[in-house]
Amino acid sequence: MPEPLRRIAVATHLADAPTSAALADLARLKSEYGLELLMTADEAAKHPREAALGYECVADGELGAADLALVFGGDGTVLRSLGRLLGTGVPTLGVNFGHVGFLASLTPEDWQASLAPILAGDYATVDLLTVAVELNGDRHCGVNDVVLSRVAPRHVLHLEYEVSAVTIGRMLCDGMIVATPSGSTAYNLSCDGPIVVWDAAVLVLNFIAPHSLAFRPLVLRPDLAITARNVSYAQEAEIMVDGASVGRMRGGDEVRIRAGDRGARLMLRSQDSFYQNVEEKLFDRKHAR
Repeated sequence: MPEPLRRIAVATHLADAPTSAALADLARLKSEYGLELLMTADEAAKHPREAALGYECVADGELGAADLALVFGGDGTVLRSLGRLLGTGVPTLGVNFGHVGFLASLTPEDWQASLAPILAGDYATVDLLTVAVELNGDRHCGVNDVVLSRVAPRHVLHLEYEVSAVTIGRMLCDGMIVATPSGSTAYNLSCDGPIVVWDAAVLVLNFIAPHSLAFRPLVLRPDLAITARNVSYAQEAEIMVDGASVGRMRGGDEVRIRAGDRGARLMLRSQDSFYQNVEEKLFDRKHAR
């Protein structure tokens, strides 16, 4: 069984009443489990009253010394925690204070009872593949996806794309998605892309509203580089990594996308299953029974 967890960094979405109550509840568990509770400055600024209950304010660079990042929020907050901890090996565990909560293992109703065995070492982790884009000499890495999206609403985007230096073709579209397995259930899924199990070592290449009856999403090895070139000239493409804009492609510009060299780590309860998660949270079968 893994070692017990004691140094817990917390991250939250909103400074609302349920989140504040959860932080106060966690502070009450500090003595019982011998915990060190950590907050970054931005979290402490959101929750000054709760931070005073025994949370230590640390710099971002000190998060790598935590045993666990505990997130009170939705999938977006879990995603930001995973991105913040890239390459550190520190796992992120989510308590779903959002909507779908696909990446979160715990619920607001029973998180305290579920946390106890996890702190004692009864848990599982999944190492997640990441995706990186090279733009104008800069490299940006994400956990979910890299998205190229048209900027002007009345003009389509015209992209030329290659895989492993082999030109596949050109596509009129609203944009392109390169998703990791964890990102396959995000934007890629809404564009009819495949659902990929979290620990698969693949990337998914998909298009947003492709003007084609023949295209199907491609599942690629992570060592293959994808090149996308904007050949539409009258249309710019915004480049987003995990939903955050990192730049734009003008006519003639190109980007290279491939698997990231830093991994992310997601924590689950030992009994959790990816397939059960898909069944209950994406198909809502739990509530249909």
